[in-house]
Amino acid sequence: MMPLQMMVLSLTGDCNLACRYCYASGQDRSMITWETARRAVDLAAAGGEPFILQFSGGEPLLALPLLRRIADYVRTNRIRARMDLQTNGTLLTEETADFLHHAGIGIGISLDGRPDVHDVHRCYPDGCGSSMDVIAGIQCLGRRGIAVGLTCVVTEENVGRLSGIIEMAYYLGNVRRIGFDLLRTQGRGTAVRPAREEEMTQAMTEVFARNEHLGRLHGYRIGIAQEEQAVCLSQRTGDGFSHCHAMSGAGVHIDAAGRIFACSSFVGDARFLLGDVEHGIDVRRQAEVAHEMQDAMAFCRACADFAGCGGACYARWAGQEHSALSNAECALKRAAIKAASV
Repeated sequence: MMPLQMMVLSLTGDCNLACRYCYASGQDRSMITWETARRAVDLAAAGGEPFILQFSGGEPLLALPLLRRIADYVRTNRIRARMDLQTNGTLLTEETADFLHHAGIGIGISLDGRPDVHDVHRCYPDGCGSSMDVIAGIQCLGRRGIAVGLTCVVTEENVGRLSGIIEMAYYLGNVRRIGFDLLRTQGRGTAVRPAREEEMTQAMTEVFARNEHLGRLHGYRIGIAQEEQAVCLSQRTGDGFSHCHAMSGAGVHIDAAGRIFACSSFVGDARFLLGDVEHGIDVRRQAEVAHEMQDAMAFCRACADFAGCGGACYARWAGQEHSALSNAECALKRAAIKAASV
């Protein structure tokens, strides 16, 4: 088996929010058991190489006692894992912040813009917005000097105000990186309209300009994930889809039942099932799935921007090569490549 570079471990399918675009809304809401989680970590560690262990959900902080146990297991056994947490930020307390800090867990938080923009998308089941709780959580981390990254999901409704996430990041003070994640038209996401290509081009032009302006004022510049990726890809020696662990066969997603899938977007889809934590990864099927995705995306290689882009996301392009969502991703990547070349 090729050593894994990344394992996304879903601690629970449950969530305390009811985001309008949630692609995982139809997934099993159960919680992973300790034994299943331990086997998953051991599976990734068996490759002998350092790897990223990302805790996800649902909302992973709903499984905080289990998260504590896994983190302790990783440290006690000196497993070569960089632990990251992707959270909606609403459950961050003083005690939780202390634990995450001492455990050395990197923190990514979902924030879609200024409060009025964020609350349109990311709300509680009763319809109330979550922005104030997210901001309080980020500030809680900031009081401990803990830096965070933000993930901003882009749809038709907030694309025209994306520069607001840049303003929020500098206002909060402890944000060091922002990544833009285009809408996945799965689950509840099928009822939300994606951003269009021309909107994305204009939005990212404004984002990079605002980031440069505020960076000069504050004396530091917040990193944009897509720009950093373009810089990294421009220095590579190969020409594959190295930006995607699923397409390179070096990453997997483990669901709460211990099933192994090629990517978080494909949980529950038998076509992308690679095994389970008890029996391990079916390496033959893993290679087949990676090749199938690369073959389906072969048209990316013909693009003049492939060297700095690395190819689009298979999960977003599959079966919809000329959709507005697909073109918006190209616009996002091209804007990042342009910014990286300045």
